Amino acid sequence: MIKLITLLFISANVSLAADDCLFFKYCGGASDRPSKSLPSASTSSSLNPSNLSNVKGIGLEALYQAGNPVGLGIVSGNGKIGALISPTLENSFFGNRSIEIDDVAYLRRINKKQYENSKLSLSVGAKLLNKKYVGLDLGVSVKRNPDIKNLNPGAGINGRLAIFHFGAYFYQDDVKVKLENYLNPVTQVAYSTFYKSNTYQEKFSVETYTVGATLKNLSLDAGVIKTRYQFYPENTRIHLYSASYGFKKWLFNIAWRKEYSPNLAYVDRKMISMRKKLENYYGVQYTLNRHFVVGLQYNHFLLHETSGTLTIYF
Repeated sequence: MIKLITLLFISANVSLAADDCLFFKYCGGASDRPSKSLPSASTSSSLNPSNLSNVKGIGLEALYQAGNPVGLGIVSGNGKIGALISPTLENSFFGNRSIEIDDVAYLRRINKKQYENSKLSLSVGAKLLNKKYVGLDLGVSVKRNPDIKNLNPGAGINGRLAIFHFGAYFYQDDVKVKLENYLNPVTQVAYSTFYKSNTYQEKFSVETYTVGATLKNLSLDAGVIKTRYQFYPENTRIHLYSASYGFKKWLFNIAWRKEYSPNLAYVDRKMISMRKKLENYYGVQYTLNRHFVVGLQYNHFLLHETSGTLTIYF
């Protein structure tokens, strides 16, 4: 695995851009950057790895929230092919809603703790066609959960027509949950009794569809994430709407999340049954110079928290 990652970054034939960039090193023209309204390479690739095809440079993304581990991602590219290795973004604003015991989610929300996730994702995006008004990018991904140790593949594609872009991403994933003595809130039967085990493991598939447009410094995107779990009686569907505006060395992000899932909702320090859940996200980034971008964001981890970002590129 390490050798594969090393080869990918070496083969990227990294070249540096001469200008400052408002959005990491996605240094192509505004019209050829899909999902530009997303705040980082990690969030952009989580919706479709083909978005990495425009990355130019090599750098480190760091995300810090008080009382939690620092999230790190490494990204590299030459403007035609890009690669990223980072933790997955499950149960965060721009990620899929994974299986989680509601009692565990409640304690996590009360204490503002991020969803515990040790998975790693390797994503690669490449340009297949890049004309002035037409473009086509391809992406692939591999996710690994150290608790299960399987490699789960994924593939995505992005098309561009003038200022508009549209994409689709399909991938497999898995999850392993400790059941302990937790009760099913509907049946009041212990999960371990029902499954005759202290752990639950499931492999599942995810579908992601995106569409958007970029006009000069304004970018708009919409996407949907669809998942069907055996663990839950109903499917999970997440709608994401995001916008960004660049002004000189500033980049402003705003996003809305509409989630339909059987997971209980955290409202007024209580867990209640609510299939439709609404969340907002706000972020701002400032380019200090050619090597550093700093930022603040609200609700990245769906904890109504404030976190800081630092992007270092070389």
